[in-house]
Amino acid sequence: MSYGLGSRLGRREGEKGSRTLAAALRSAGRMALWVLVGLLLVRGAAGILASPGRPGPSESRPRGGVDPAGAAFAVRFARTYLEAPEPRALTPFLAAGAKVGAGRRPPARGADVAQAEVVRSSDIGDGRAVITVACELRDSRTLYLAVPIVRFRAGEVAALGAPSIVAVPAVAGADPERPRPPAGSGAPQIRQLVEKFLPAYLAAGEESDLRYYLAPSASVVPLGGALRLIGVSGIAQLGSGEGAERSVLATARGRDPASGAIYPLAYRLEVRERGGRWYVAAVEGAAS
Repeated sequence: MSYGLGSRLGRREGEKGSRTLAAALRSAGRMALWVLVGLLLVRGAAGILASPGRPGPSESRPRGGVDPAGAAFAVRFARTYLEAPEPRALTPFLAAGAKVGAGRRPPARGADVAQAEVVRSSDIGDGRAVITVACELRDSRTLYLAVPIVRFRAGEVAALGAPSIVAVPAVAGADPERPRPPAGSGAPQIRQLVEKFLPAYLAAGEESDLRYYLAPSASVVPLGGALRLIGVSGIAQLGSGEGAERSVLATARGRDPASGAIYPLAYRLEVRERGGRWYVAAVEGAAS
């Protein structure tokens, strides 16, 4: 009799304990669920309040280099310039007010571009850049063109003027100020330096051939006869001042001895005065 009563009491106490444990588990589960909901709400609010301009982990921003629109434009302009260096062909690429000198198509097809690619870009501010394009010609030569461009809006690019044919990819720049005649008592010496340096720069095979014209610390790679200078058409100063260091814009025309094509050229020369004489400190691409 007592054994049966004890068994029933034990079962009742066990069932009561099971119900208590289940209730506790249900309460803990509900509490964990509310904590999770609260955490999600807090994270969502933080995401809404966060700065919209800050990119997330999956977003990417361009880091240096040139944008695809600018690169594609520079390649098209370089190909057209080498194959048809005439205002009629080049004018559609130019920004308003920009000009290029008159050239002449090559009589042979050796100057046709087999392949062209961007190898360097130099951002010079105010939406401007100089993009260096390597053009492999069908006669197995490679020419590097420093193309000055300006970006107006997304996808809108224009050329600022004639490119410069450079020996190797190099830092190139253009000054936003309009060119003006060389100033000061050093103007005649600057003009003489440019008129003598440019034909030597185009024809020289070694840097040592240019040493007479270069400042002591300057390093300039010549074109090695890639072009022959026909003549210098203009010499102007970029920026004002009459100091011992100037930026000079020289426009010229050069002939490709291999194809016979004539190209309008523009070079920015950094010149420096030492001991009463002017020297070339650097050669860079420039906007004409």
